[in-house]
This record gives sequence, C-alpha cells and structure tokens, in this order.
Amino acid sequence: MAIRITALVALALTSSAVASVHAEDFKASCAALAQGFSGSGRIVAAEFVAAGGVQLAPPAPAGVTGPAPDHCLIRGRINERTGIDGKPYAIGYELRLPATWNGKFFFQGGGGVDGVLRPALGLVTGVTPPNGLSNGYAVASTDSGHLEEPGALGPYLFGLDPQARRDKGYSSIPPVAAAAKAATEKLYGNAPRRSYFVGCSNGGRQAMAVTQRFPELFDGVIAGAPAYRVPLAGIDVIAQEQALLAIAPPGADGKADVGSALTDDDLKTVADAVITACDAADGAKDGMVQDVMACRFDPAVLACKDGQTSQCLPDAKLKAVRLMFDGSRNSMGQLIYARWPYDPGLAAPGWRAWKLGTPKSSPPNARNLTLIPGGVAYDFMSPPEKPDDLVAWVRNFDLNRDPPKVMKGAGGFDAGMEYEAATSTDLDAFKAKGGKMLLYHGAADPIFSALDTIDYVDQLKTKYGADTDGFARLFLVPGMNHCGGGPATDQFDLLSALDTWVEGTGSAPESIRATARRAPDVPWPGRTRDICAFPKVLAYKGTGSLEDAASFECR
Repeated sequence: MAIRITALVALALTSSAVASVHAEDFKASCAALAQGFSGSGRIVAAEFVAAGGVQLAPPAPAGVTGPAPDHCLIRGRINERTGIDGKPYAIGYELRLPATWNGKFFFQGGGGVDGVLRPALGLVTGVTPPNGLSNGYAVASTDSGHLEEPGALGPYLFGLDPQARRDKGYSSIPPVAAAAKAATEKLYGNAPRRSYFVGCSNGGRQAMAVTQRFPELFDGVIAGAPAYRVPLAGIDVIAQEQALLAIAPPGADGKADVGSALTDDDLKTVADAVITACDAADGAKDGMVQDVMACRFDPAVLACKDGQTSQCLPDAKLKAVRLMFDGSRNSMGQLIYARWPYDPGLAAPGWRAWKLGTPKSSPPNARNLTLIPGGVAYDFMSPPEKPDDLVAWVRNFDLNRDPPKVMKGAGGFDAGMEYEAATSTDLDAFKAKGGKMLLYHGAADPIFSALDTIDYVDQLKTKYGADTDGFARLFLVPGMNHCGGGPATDQFDLLSALDTWVEGTGSAPESIRATARRAPDVPWPGRTRDICAFPKVLAYKGTGSLEDAASFECR
C-alpha cells in the first residue's frame, strides 16, 4: 500500500492510534519494495529502521553515528556484470526514505576513490545536524560501481576495468537517481518535487559533473572542495611529495620519514608569518585571513639568517614550501595544475594528514603518498600503471613524461581528464532549467586548491557575464582544510540556502552564517562569521566583539 506522506505532513496527527496506523502502513509499504521498482536492479535489502543512530562509514571510528528518523532502508545492485579483469562489478546503492517526507530528494556524493557504500543519511560537510534524512529528504548514496578490495592497493584495482572507471567518473549517477525517484513514487505515491546533489571532494566533483553531463537530473547542487581536475591536482601533489621526500630525515628503518620533513614548529612558523602579513587587511587582527586573493605573502622572509635556528626555515625547507604553494611546473615552465593560497590553516592537523602524515610512521601514511598516487597510477593513467611500491613510484614520477598519460585514452582505457574531470563551462541546459549551484572551498585545503575553484568560477563569468551570479555562487572558507577542519568557522548550512534559492522563496545567498566548532585545532570555539559570496570578502566594521559575526560585513 503506497502512502502519500506529503498528505501526512499537512495532517496534524491528533492521536497515537492514528500515528500507529500510519506507521504500520509505512512498514508494510517499505517491505513491499523488496519486490523491486523501476530500475531497481537486484534488491538486497528492504526494511523498516526505527529512529536512532546509524553507524557512519570508515574512516569514522566505531560508535560514531549519525541521527536518523523512522525510515525505510533499501539496498540494491544495478548492472551486475563481470569486468575485463574477471571480477564481479555492480553499481551498489542505498536509499533511506523517511516516514515523514518533505517531497524532496537528496543524492549524497561520494569521496576518495569511492568503492564504499556509505549510509545515505544526507550528510553535508559543514552543516550542523540534523542531516538531510532528519530534515525529511529521501536520500541516496552509491559505491559508484565498485567495491574496495583488501590490501594497500585494493582501493585502486577497479581502475583496471574501463567500465568501472566510467562508472566511478559519472555513469553510475543516472541509474541510481532514476531508481531512487522510482522508489519514492512507489512508496509515497509521488515522485520528488525537487532533487539536489550534494558532495565534497570527489562528491563535489560529481556535483559539478551532473550540471555538465546530466543537467536534467537535479534542480540544485552543492559542490564542496570540488576535485574537478583531480588527475592534474594529483600530479601536482605528487611533485610536492617528491620535494618532501628529498628533505625528509631518515627514519628508524633508514627510509625517508616524510612525516618529519616539516615539523609542527615549521608549520606554525609559516602560519604565524602569514597571519603577520595578511591578517589585519580586513581591519581585525583575529587570526583569520579573509581575503586570500590580496594576501601577498613571500616565504623568503622566513629564510634563516647566520646562526639562526628557530622561527625560520633553512634553504631546503624553504624551497619545498615555495613549491607547495607556487605549484609544480614541467621543464618548459608550464604550470601543471594551480597555485595555492597561503592561509594559517596550513598548521592544522588536517593539513598535515594529507601532506606529511604522522612523524616516524613506517610506511609513510601521508594521504598524498597513498590515496593520490594509487588513484593516479591505477585510475587516471591510460593505460593504467600498476606499481607495487607507491613511494618508489612517486620518486620516479616525471613531470615531463607522465602527465600526458592522464590526458588522453589509450589501450581501451579512457584517461582521467576524459571521464573524471568536470571542466566544462557549458551549463546552458542547467541554467535554462533554473538550476542553482553553490560551491564552497576551504582556503587551507591541502589537496585541491581554492584558487583552482576560483578559476572555474571566473571561466563561468567569462562565458555568462553578470548572469553567473544568478545560478552559481562560490563561498571561500578562511582557515578550513579539506571539506572541514582547521582554525575555521566551518559549521554552516548550505542546504537550506540552496533549497530556499531553488524554491524561489529567497534570493541568491550573499552570505552564509558560520560557527567555529569546539575542537583542539580551533583557538576560538563558538566564534561566528559570515562567509561571503565571492569575490566579496568579510571586513570588520571597526567596533564590536571579534567573536561575533555582527561586527563584520561583506564588502
């Protein structure tokens, strides 16, 4: 029995008996979805889940949960097949359909190289709970067409199958979206009135990809720290790791201890110098650099003078830092990817985790020495390379010889920049249907440069002129690391802003209110700020508390 939950929302339940009847109907209708629905593929599970906490996917530790209301949980597998590598593949998906539905659909983007079916809770980085599901959205997630295999190289082996590459890049999204919308229609009696795609990192790239490849699917998207040129970003951070390997001291095993290439004191020295050079430009000395575009920091000021051993950087470290922010270049001087903004968030644990990892870790655990090289070699290169030792492979990477391998397909494999990148500025169809896009990026992101996202928005403005602000807005978050973390006001609600904009009940957002979380790497927990729509930046009004957003304005 299908239930029109939208009617239930309008109906005030005046007795527990009425609520109980509807609850039993919902449970029965949920169980009936096990028989399938349009585009469902093979249903693996269809069950009612009572309100409570849902365990989050790794890397979240055991016991860390996300809130969820009463809902129907569906898991299925679409397009089951055998790959050219002889392994089984399918587009796995999860749907969570709330008992009280707001009539809208939320597609939750992935992360990393996917291969994990994460709980479809409607998670939005930077958004204070409750999540999308708790706010009444029907939510979908997908593993993007493959599952991680065991072992250090297991997450990347899907790249040896050409179709798995395409599924991960873009082609898994339409069938899951279609199945999810069919499920809502069968359960509630109505298809979603609005559909949103929300993601960060790889999920942010996916959000951009759907506006370019599938503009008909979604009314609005949120693209956080978008990895829209991830094959080139990956090559750039590989060059950075080469520089860090070159200056890393030997560890107990005699191999380079990358985690100790730059110490916490080194990073604090750089961060403090950035604050000294650029913090006060907004009129307030508050430990935050609001205008990254105007920050003209030169690390040369940190060069150690004769006899100086603290609060400075020796030449080798200075050279590495300069490379990490100036961007890598080939022998002809061509920039491989982008430059990076200087921001005090570079001294935060989240920045270290990507660039350096833990000191004295053997093998090195910097994500830019594990996740990124694995993805570039197995997933983006065409044909794929299959190194057993990623650190050795990074050392031997050549900025003249190897970047072309991610640009154009060969040997039956599409290359990363063909299927993974989301660089097109042709958003005519998305714009024409009234689609809206919110992008956000941390100024201290250690894997994707905020300047690269700014460049994409600038390209949109070149194409669409003043009309760009009518469908796309970018928000830079000072101090924030990758998708969150760092000394930042990184708790904010973009979903409500997007929904209001799409529904036409409010204008395009000019600013988003944000709060600093309570964590060891935040020196001012509870601080509030407005995050301004780029290119506006926040400025101090001249009076009022530095902890209060009311003392600042976007200019």
